[in-house]
Amino acid sequence: MWKTDWPKEAVSSETIVVLRRILRDWCDERGHLADSREGSRTAKLLVSWCEFGVTNEDELARLIREDILVPDA
Repeated sequence: MWKTDWPKEAVSSETIVVLRRILRDWCDERGHLADSREGSRTAKLLVSWCEFGVTNEDELARLIREDILVPDA
């Protein structure tokens, strides 16, 4: 069985601003630095959710606050 992986779209600068804001707020709430182990994990999770198709800022913030893992795509 063949599997085709399509290239991912580039993340826009506007999206990066949103992701940084969500990560900063998350880190402030929990007392972590963005470059800490927890911050890095959360940043990766945010990008994964974005790649999965979640783009709404409030929804992304809720997903990481509730520590919901990205489903297998």
